[in-house]
Amino acid sequence: MNTTNKTKSKKNKKILCLNEKGIIFSTDVIISFVIMLFTILIFILFLSNTFLSEKRKIEQIELDEKAMFLIDSMVKNQNEENSILGACNYDATKKRVLTNNLNYTQIKTNSKPITFGDFFVKSITITFTTTTQKETINLSEKNSKNCISVKRFTIIDGLKAIIEMKTCKIEKN
Repeated sequence: MNTTNKTKSKKNKKILCLNEKGIIFSTDVIISFVIMLFTILIFILFLSNTFLSEKRKIEQIELDEKAMFLIDSMVKNQNEENSILGACNYDATKKRVLTNNLNYTQIKTNSKPITFGDFFVKSITITFTTTTQKETINLSEKNSKNCISVKRFTIIDGLKAIIEMKTCKIEKN
């Protein structure tokens, strides 16, 4: 009887030892799995943040590009209906527009609010370099947080001037 009790207690001890090792192993696996999940989560958040910042940079580059194209159009073309699309003087003898030679009265009277897709022109500011005269023509009362100002050196009615066009992105609600 004594020997059977000893055998049973040895078996119980062995079973108990295996259970302790199993618990330690299971705990180790769970901790490793949780650490792996946190690592994957951090990696996904990093990729998401990188993607969103690159998307914002691309949107800003597109706004910069559109603003540059628009001010280039203003100083290199002539448009009787809207000066934002072209405000150059026309030379009838040469039958061409005079690039960077703008007409002040045309800018002042023919500048109309304009919207192109997802952006609009907020204002035009003319600063004469030889005098202290500075004039701003407000074209839109819309508010936007994403605006850019583009400047160009021009000649307006024979005077050197800097023309600044402020364009803004239309905010989506």
